[in-house]
Amino acid sequence: MGTYRRLVAYVWPYRVRLSIAALCMLGVSLANALISVTVYVTLNGLENRTRVIIDNIPHAAFLPRLEFPAYWVPLVIVGVFLMHSLFDYFSKYEMASIGIRALRQIRDDLYRHLVKLDMDFYARGRTGDFMSRILNDVGSIQGAITDVLVDIIQQPLTILFNLPMVFLWGGPYALYAVIVFPLAAVPIVILGKRLRRVTKRMQERSSDITAAMGETLTGIHIVKAFNQEEHEIRRFEAINRSVFDFFKKTIKTTTIQRPLIEAMGAVGTALAVWFALQHLPADRFGAFVGSLFIFYEPLKKLSKVNSTVQQSIASGNRIFEILDVKPSMVEDPRAAKLGPEVSKVSYEHVFFEYEPGSPVLSDIHFEVEKGEVLALVGPSGAGKTSLVNLLLRFYDPVKGRVTVDGVDIKQAGLHSLRSLIGVVSQETVLFNASVAENIAYGKPTAGEEEIRAAARAAHAEGFIEELPEGFKTRVGERGLKLSGGQRQRLAIARALLKNPPILILDEATSHLDTESEREVQMALERLMEGRTVFVIAHRLSTVQRATQILVLEDGRIVQRGTNESLLKAGGVYKRLHDLQFNL
Repeated sequence: MGTYRRLVAYVWPYRVRLSIAALCMLGVSLANALISVTVYVTLNGLENRTRVIIDNIPHAAFLPRLEFPAYWVPLVIVGVFLMHSLFDYFSKYEMASIGIRALRQIRDDLYRHLVKLDMDFYARGRTGDFMSRILNDVGSIQGAITDVLVDIIQQPLTILFNLPMVFLWGGPYALYAVIVFPLAAVPIVILGKRLRRVTKRMQERSSDITAAMGETLTGIHIVKAFNQEEHEIRRFEAINRSVFDFFKKTIKTTTIQRPLIEAMGAVGTALAVWFALQHLPADRFGAFVGSLFIFYEPLKKLSKVNSTVQQSIASGNRIFEILDVKPSMVEDPRAAKLGPEVSKVSYEHVFFEYEPGSPVLSDIHFEVEKGEVLALVGPSGAGKTSLVNLLLRFYDPVKGRVTVDGVDIKQAGLHSLRSLIGVVSQETVLFNASVAENIAYGKPTAGEEEIRAAARAAHAEGFIEELPEGFKTRVGERGLKLSGGQRQRLAIARALLKNPPILILDEATSHLDTESEREVQMALERLMEGRTVFVIAHRLSTVQRATQILVLEDGRIVQRGTNESLLKAGGVYKRLHDLQFNL
């Protein structure tokens, strides 16, 4: 129940509303208890016709003899049910308000924590699973926060208020009904544990559905190009069938509880009614039977509460699995503030591995001065992208250090460090927003003229003006309304507007045709002016003018120098050069 207590803790900030709701529930419970009174006075009035006379409850000597006209009976009925309706409305309204506020806060906290987590966390998980937890798991706990809290407060109060009424009308015969009451808790406990296990498995499989949909729909062009529509449909149907099977088990477990409790309650009620039939007058008998039904109804609702709580615990566990993940990238509380200019970037005997015992980079050591262009070349998997990811501090070295102007970036603030770096990658990431918003992503406060100037410098203003709404045109999901070259130029404009002293170009022209590459290359040359630049490239034609070239192989620097010196030296660089230029 620790998980459920953590969920309920989100209600505490709204304790004033909760107190108002609890007072209203008190009124609802009292009105429920008075329903048996309406049955009693109605039957008593029918028996006496013109008057209601209360004088046939010998075991309640403390009650005086009461007598009033029969036409008061409709007023009593209306009064009791009006009281019930008003209090019920206000209690449910307040609880629903509390629930949606708490739900919003949980979802905000979960999303905030996900965005703050490190890259190694995302390397281990699936985007679809994270989405499922934010949408499905958070959504499934709403009933546990609203309906459950209503029942946890209101149903015990209903039992508490109605128990005296059962004994008032039934006298000693009420014991036969009440004695069964504790036994009804047995199936609730037993079935609750099973329900929690089944629900957790079902929700895990539900996240597989979200993940499968995300993968298929994101790569739908590949699915269609390889004629794999039927394969993906079968894969989805298999996962969906698995969820359906767990859902059936959940239904069986939840639906059996109420009939079990009703059957057990019926046994106690039947015994009580058997004896009451022989000894009670009609008005007391009717009120007694009515109070018994009201008495057992909260227990049936509490069995539903248990089901909801067990399901919410399963969802809550998945939510708190994320919230309890500690970021591996810990920022030093005494973090230094870097910038705004950068004179030198150094890698000092850096070792790095994603998995213990599997080195990705080994003894990387070099320096890059302000205004220099460092090119990183080598076969795929050599560690080029991992090397620049260390500078962005997506990961930390297992040994050695990366410094900016002599400051170990572990001792620098993450925001301060990353504000110095601009990135243009081969997989350009644009958001489904306007062109202007995408360009200003790294500098949201930029004005219109600044955005236009950045677009102009990136050779992007021309095609932007031809778009239906110019800079206000939305680019679509992942920028799919634009060509590859247009997307790259927007990414360059974004980096230009940020105006960082350090620039990372990760295969920035590898997916472009010759014409687009020429446009993008001109924009890149403008972007690189006066900056410390890291260039990752498979096309050696793009790095020939680099100040320094590092050749990586199996995570080690095997050669370093300029284009001319490396060609003269032979080795890996010369081999890669000859392969590309068919020499």
